[in-house]
Amino acid sequence: ALILVILTFLSVPAWSKIKMSQPPSDFVVNVTAKQFNWQVQYPNADKIFLDEMHVPVNKVVLVDLKSQDVIHSFFVPQFRIKQDAVPGRTIRAWFEATKPGKYEWPCAELCGFGHSGMKGWVYVHTAEEYQKWAAENLAEGKAKQ
Repeated sequence: ALILVILTFLSVPAWSKIKMSQPPSDFVVNVTAKQFNWQVQYPNADKIFLDEMHVPVNKVVLVDLKSQDVIHSFFVPQFRIKQDAVPGRTIRAWFEATKPGKYEWPCAELCGFGHSGMKGWVYVHTAEEYQKWAAENLAEGKAKQ
């Protein structure tokens, strides 16, 4: 029992640092969960993208999570991030993708009958690819509604 008490006291500062510290963000994305999709909105853009997020590589991405109905869970295992989206609250999470690619983003909280189909994709682009994507999609209204 004494060993567990000592380990607990030694680990509290580490957990506080991990969960409470947030690096300065380079990029912000608003994500709203709704049975059974993810709605992604970028700053200074009125368009909503369904089930896909596009971010630049090697940038700290701040995700403002919300839910319109029930508890959902934002989960991208490759980025080591899992955060619940709770109705009535905005919850911040962050990640930094270090490798370009396409990453699956399933809901990790049983949220109803269509839960198994609630997944999206995070597309991590090089800086040049992201600029091209943003110019083509954020400016011209090609978002899925």
